[in-house]
This record gives sequence, C-alpha cells and structure tokens, in this order.
Amino acid sequence: MQKLNCITLFLLLFSWQTLANPPANVVIAPVSQQENSRSLELTGTINSAEHANLSSLIDGVVTQLHVETGDFVTKGQVLLALDDKLAQAQLQAIKAELQQAQVEFNEAKRRLAEAKSLSQQQLLPQTELEQRVTHEAVTQAHLAKITANYQYQQELVNRHQLVAPFAGVIVSRKLDVGEWVNRGQQTFELVNLQKLWLDLAVPQEYFGRIDKDKTVMLELDNNHSTKISGKVFAKVPLVDSQNRSFLLRVELTQQAEVQVGLSARVAIPLKNVQQNVLTIPSDALLRHPDGGYSVFIASDNKAVRKSVVIGERIGEYIEILSGLSATDNVITQGNEMLKDQQAIQIKPSKVAGLE
Repeated sequence: MQKLNCITLFLLLFSWQTLANPPANVVIAPVSQQENSRSLELTGTINSAEHANLSSLIDGVVTQLHVETGDFVTKGQVLLALDDKLAQAQLQAIKAELQQAQVEFNEAKRRLAEAKSLSQQQLLPQTELEQRVTHEAVTQAHLAKITANYQYQQELVNRHQLVAPFAGVIVSRKLDVGEWVNRGQQTFELVNLQKLWLDLAVPQEYFGRIDKDKTVMLELDNNHSTKISGKVFAKVPLVDSQNRSFLLRVELTQQAEVQVGLSARVAIPLKNVQQNVLTIPSDALLRHPDGGYSVFIASDNKAVRKSVVIGERIGEYIEILSGLSATDNVITQGNEMLKDQQAIQIKPSKVAGLE
C-alpha cells in the first residue's frame, strides 16, 4: 500500500511539473549547404565619359551666342562666333596673292614647255632653257608659300567660331554677347549624357579579386527603386597612397535619366566562390552582450544551445564557420526565451502564438 502511494505521489509531481513547465513551441530549419558568391558593396559617383570645359582658340569679341544652358547640341555644332572682320579681310588679300601666284606659275610652266620644244629643234640656247627651268621652280615654290599662308589664315578665320567637340548638353554658359574673350578662357561646360560610368574607390586588397566585364546592378541614392545595369570595364592598376584604394570604373549599359555627380551603390562580385558553405536562416542566430553568437538546435525534443562563429551574410542566410554540422536542425522561431536543455515541441512554421 505504501509503495502504491509513492508511485501515485511521483505521478502527481511529474504531472504538476509538466503542467507548470510545458514544452516550448518552436519552428526548426535544417542547416543547409550552398555556394557563397561573395560581393563587395561600394558607393561611388556617376561621371560622364566626355565632360569638357570649352574655351576659345583665339582672342576676340563675342558677336553671337547660338546655344543656351540646357540645350542639347550635336558634334560640330557652332556654339558661339567672334568678330572676324579683320581676319576675313586678311584672308581675301592672301586669296588675291594666291591667284596671282597661280597665274605666274602657270605662265612659267608654259614658257618652260615652249623652251623644251625649241631646244629639241636646236632653236633655243641651252642657257635660256636652264633659266626657264629655274623660273618655273621659283614660281612653284612661291605658289606653295602663298597656299600655306592662305590655309593658315583660313584656320584663323575658322577659329572665330567655337564648335562642339562632341554631342551633349550645355550645363553652363560663362559669357555674354559683347564680352572680350581671351584664348583659353572657359566659355561653356559640355557634358555627354549618353556615355556614363560609375567611379568607385576600392580597397587595395580587392584588386586581384575583381574581374572585368562583370555585369552588376546600380542603385541610385536619389531613387532607391531605380535599378540600372552596368558592366565593370576598367580597373586602374594604381593605388592611391592616401587612402590605399584603386579606381574601378563601371560603365552604365542601360539608358536612364541619370544626373552626372549623383552617388550610386553597387555590389561587385568577387572571385574565389566557396562551395558547400554551411548556412542557417538569420532568424536562428542569437547575439550575446559580449559580441558572441549562439543558436539553439533541436535534439531529442530539447533545445541545446551551441556557440557558433559566423561569416558573411548570404541573402537571408548567415554563413557558419564553426559550431554546427550539416545534420543539425536549428530553431528559427520561439528561440528568444529558450533555455539550454529546455523541452520543446516542434510545430510547422505557419503556427502562430509561439511561446
């Protein structure tokens, strides 16, 4: 009878303890293995492949402005004109000299041909023939000199007009009609918006881990919803001694309304992809006040705490460098208040009201 009473008391105590500390409802997920494609997230500045501060090639007074700030121009389009009256007058004078030199040269050629014919008939002295040969050479040289002077003056006349060296948009104008312009003085700022790139300062240790021609996606800082495709097309093999970084250039391969000077973010894929990396869902990871990390795994209907060393984030997963095996199941929900060796009850992930 006493033995029966002891058994009954034990069962009552066990039932009371079970009711007082019921198993915690948890959701588990297996430790998975996947490929770790590492990337480097950087922020850079949008620049134009063609961005020029245009200047006049000659001194003069501005007589015409053909474009204004914000105008789109084509290559070779005239942007401004300087007063060229004196240059044009000089050109006409040289043109007249050129015509005269051409007539003299043609006459010298005719007289030489005539002398050669008479000489063959022995009707002209040899000295006269030699004189005509010399005269023809002199007039030819004079014609060449005047032709060079004419071409030089023609170029001076042309330089009284400033033309666009490439197609783009005028982003600023630095002068007005009637102003005197000195050679080399800035007149317009021209930017080509059709060929843009993103310049990035990359830490020096990543130089050998970035390949050219990799396709990437850019996110503009003024519009996070806009994604623009790009391609790595240049990495400059020169390290800046101040910040120990090198220049990486990403060409925008997708046409979009992008302002030069904007900042943008991009994830650059790196070499040395790791295979079969252990990962867990980020919800399973618990951070300690001392900076360490741990997870709970499900083992024989109990929660067992294990310290882990983490690596990089891979999407919604965390890389595990040590502390777990590929056969473990980690607790992803209901793990916030768990204690080591606490009893658990595994529920499907859709169950709500977890303890």
